[in-house]
Amino acid sequence: MTQACATYASLEERTAMLAPAMEYYAPSGGGAAPLVILASGCGGLNGLDGPKPIMKNYASAATAAGAYVVVFDSFAPHGIGFEESVAWVCSGMRLRGDARAADIIAAEALAREHWKRDFSGVILAGWSHGGWAVMELLSAGPDANVVGNFHIKAPSAALTPDAVALYYPYCGLLNSTGRSKWDFKGPLFLLAADADSPGAGKECSDIVARARGGLDGVESIHFPNNTHAFDEHDQVPGSAFTYDPEATQRSLALFGAFIRQQVERLK
Repeated sequence: MTQACATYASLEERTAMLAPAMEYYAPSGGGAAPLVILASGCGGLNGLDGPKPIMKNYASAATAAGAYVVVFDSFAPHGIGFEESVAWVCSGMRLRGDARAADIIAAEALAREHWKRDFSGVILAGWSHGGWAVMELLSAGPDANVVGNFHIKAPSAALTPDAVALYYPYCGLLNSTGRSKWDFKGPLFLLAADADSPGAGKECSDIVARARGGLDGVESIHFPNNTHAFDEHDQVPGSAFTYDPEATQRSLALFGAFIRQQVERLK
């Protein structure tokens, strides 16, 4: 079994590992703009039939709203294939959210190196397992010197994001947010798929409220008739999740609107 959680402990190692699989998207036009870091769900960026379009769709919504976007692959560079990821990562047996949170820090560093520019802010966005990773980074806090096995030796704006978007994140016992207090009090967009599992949306809202000391600044959206991963059209055969094209378009519009608000706010 690949020891994915026990390797790439330094920023240099992590960026070198992630760099070949990074995806970069720039907005049209110039001027001040924030960086959005997208963290996919546990299915990753590549499925049984090749590249998945879900992160590209959200990246397009964010660039249209005026932001720079990076998408990182936590799985193939770690030596984890799609079927292994579904079996082991989605079940919480490998590469848990705190281990994967370090990839967000590395992705921010790679974005700065790629564009060689400052950004007007940093926005973190995570789907399912990626949402868990974002939440673990917020739970680690701005003064953290370690997250998972990753040693933080230099400041990172990813530890002090300007805004956060969470899509049907995993909020169960393995997520340390329920035992944490966040310094982050900025705008937070939380989308729950209420047909996911009973009470999942409320569970996430409750632990976010406890971590933040309330829900001020939180925009909580519920899709009552949609399952987890409703915005992924390439579902695994036999999956309990159902793709909904209309809900997906609504979701993309909401995400684009949230990013546009942050672009205007962070100018």
